[in-house]
Amino acid sequence: MAKVALANVSKDYGAVNVIRDVSLEIRDGEFVVFVGPSGCGKSTLLRMIAGFETITGGEIRIGDNRVNDVAARDRGVAMVFQNYALYPHMTARENMAFGLKNIGTPKAEIAQRIAKASDILQLGPYLERKPRALSGGQRQRVAIGRAIMREPDVFLFDEPLSNLDAALRVSMRTEIAKLHHRLAATMIYVTHDQTEAMTMADRIVVLRAGRIEQVGAPIELYERPVNAFVAGFLGAPRINLIPATVVSVAGGDVELSAPGGARVQAKVAPGSVRTGDKVTLGLRPENLTPSADGSIAGVVDVVEQLGSSQLVYATLVDGASIVSEVRGAVAPAIGSRVHFAIGAGIRHVFNGDDVAITRHAEAGA
Repeated sequence: MAKVALANVSKDYGAVNVIRDVSLEIRDGEFVVFVGPSGCGKSTLLRMIAGFETITGGEIRIGDNRVNDVAARDRGVAMVFQNYALYPHMTARENMAFGLKNIGTPKAEIAQRIAKASDILQLGPYLERKPRALSGGQRQRVAIGRAIMREPDVFLFDEPLSNLDAALRVSMRTEIAKLHHRLAATMIYVTHDQTEAMTMADRIVVLRAGRIEQVGAPIELYERPVNAFVAGFLGAPRINLIPATVVSVAGGDVELSAPGGARVQAKVAPGSVRTGDKVTLGLRPENLTPSADGSIAGVVDVVEQLGSSQLVYATLVDGASIVSEVRGAVAPAIGSRVHFAIGAGIRHVFNGDDVAITRHAEAGA
């Protein structure tokens, strides 16, 4: 296996700058997920690492080798695509063997690698079936098996689960995570699904408009987002971003006025705001609970029943929408007026430029 290093990498299509000065190091054996909205450049960045796209500037290294001018087939990477890319006239076994057969790998070695890959992926009963006789999950496992057969230094996954139904996505998420632990392989995974990113990654790379917004472990990005964009992108349901005004400042302790005149206490970096500043208050849904004594008031629009919990969507007096995750309680009726109490979770605060200014307890709050 190998580490992957990007240094000031950029990609232009004519006058359009798609990737902008990206620098990143992915450690040997690490599972890193690129995540971001459509058009942010995550798939382009992956294809540049694979060698399917040339880079405009910067350097890409895989292991100790600079690969800017190295052909895709010689980079020691294997890619798993969204659409499986299986040959319909070949069996699963033949699909898995095809690449190695083309480069003259001995039949005995091919058979040995197929046995190993099919054992890892539990494909034994399906090796003689053609793709049309396989389920979506089985086809994706064959595609992953084909990648394993190459024994690459780095595995690249380009939204491999987006064509599967919800239940299969959950199942395949687990399979890929187990595969990573079995192989101890370096894996780079692209998705627009933040749940996949949160549940699978050692580290997440959040991209926006061709730039890296933040890199870190899932819980780090969830609890310490550097800006409102990262806070809003990670977490399901999304964080509540509520406009507020600073009404008093005492060192790093501030009081905010939220819609409807609600007063909220929060902690920020000392000197980061002044009285009268407009800020954004970020509250995770699990940190809001319907309560008669709550300070934030709104009208219930929708209640989603999820079994172990309920999501209560409401509109505040200024028209802003919020969502509360309620557990072990009866949800308020649709159309009713409701007050929300703020729990002990993190009260994120973002300044007028949407940059996080929250002061966390571990930092000496």
